[in-house]
Amino acid sequence: MHHVERGRDRGVLRLTVEATGETDQSYIHRPAAFSRGLLGRNWAFSLTDPVGRKHYLPLLDSDDRTIGSPMPPNWVPGATYEFEIHFPPIPEGVERLTLHTTGDAGEFTGIPVVDRGEPSAQPSDDIDHNHIDPGDTVRPGPGDAEPAGDPDDRVQDLYSIVERPDRVRTGGADETTVGLHADVLFDLDESELTTEAEEVLREVAEETRAEADPSRPPITIVGHTDGQGAGDYNLTLSEERAEAVHAFLREELGTDYAYETEGRGDTEPVASENADTEEEVEEARAANRRVEISYHLLPEGEPEETGEEAGTTVTEGTEHVAAPPAPFREGDGEVVATGEATFLSDVARYRLHAYPMYRDGSYLVGVFELEHDDSGSGTVPHVVSPLSGDLRGGEMTAFSVSAPGGDDVLRAVRIGPSHPEDEDPRYLSTRHFNPFPDGGESRRTFVYFPAPALGVDEVELDAGPFGAFTIPVE
Repeated sequence: MHHVERGRDRGVLRLTVEATGETDQSYIHRPAAFSRGLLGRNWAFSLTDPVGRKHYLPLLDSDDRTIGSPMPPNWVPGATYEFEIHFPPIPEGVERLTLHTTGDAGEFTGIPVVDRGEPSAQPSDDIDHNHIDPGDTVRPGPGDAEPAGDPDDRVQDLYSIVERPDRVRTGGADETTVGLHADVLFDLDESELTTEAEEVLREVAEETRAEADPSRPPITIVGHTDGQGAGDYNLTLSEERAEAVHAFLREELGTDYAYETEGRGDTEPVASENADTEEEVEEARAANRRVEISYHLLPEGEPEETGEEAGTTVTEGTEHVAAPPAPFREGDGEVVATGEATFLSDVARYRLHAYPMYRDGSYLVGVFELEHDDSGSGTVPHVVSPLSGDLRGGEMTAFSVSAPGGDDVLRAVRIGPSHPEDEDPRYLSTRHFNPFPDGGESRRTFVYFPAPALGVDEVELDAGPFGAFTIPVE
């Protein structure tokens, strides 16, 4: 990875790829080596600003093709391929980005952002991929396609998910939603706040006063129920509960804020109540009974300068910790923990190797290796996702971390806002066709979590079926 060039209308990632590996053939036929599809139309790359908490997807033309260098159908071992991929404009002040790739290549941290200049050599649109020799440098041209639609539509906020016993907080760079468990706030089928609820809501009011921007109203309060009972009854109950929370917050916060209150009954569950066991059903129902408080955040103040590097900034708020972007990392270090688990009724057996975690801006990066035990063991097919947990749509998102002695459970970072029930969200983690290897092979994976407080040098990892481990933070 070379750098990202900052231009007026786009950012351009420049990178070099060299085909390696032993083969008797003069070329390797992999037309979709870095693609999300089988046709090699789109680069499966994305850029992340780990401090600004933004996620950038490549620009697309009117045919939904990635704007940039096309992937070659054949790769010649020993030849060097210089590519460029076009992204939305990168804001001033962003100095380093992280590149996330599909497959085992993983994440590339610390890519510098430079002002865009003229390329030293013009890439070619006319390349005969059948006449490339080892040692050649190939520069596929990006063409002259223009972005289709608004480039800002290819920029997404990143949302940190922090769970506590009485609430789930989902925060992005501009807005935050606090989902309060209704069982803490209300008795069964009631809409009058309990004594315990008042203590919880006072804490929420203090956080809201410190974070919410009154110049960008409203504070939105939405009630939700589980799927038991009639729809009309659930709708009324959710409205009454939202109004009870509204009345309390208005009393605590005063008249500087505007509010909007709504009840949605059982129409927006966050967990499926069609589970296999009664315990799982009740857990899902409890998660769906909630009141959500959402608001826009105040602009971040000028962060204090700290650290050894000039320009290093650290911002620490209620749930947001921002360290510098991670520098480029050449390796993962040594394995610090190993666990074993079986899947598919004990048919498929795997080992999980955990490496030291590291900070990348606002996030903590967990690095793992899944190893297949092929001593008479089956495999997990790609249609099964046993490590997604209750965060559907993710890979390894059943994992979570917490600081020793703390109540906060830090879950995988979500890309973009919440999605309707019929659409799976995406998370900032490795995206494999199947994260589970076979044939005794291993596969590297990574997951981004919200960062714990600065100074935390180890975390407790809940690795789901693989067990719990203490992992150092570099």
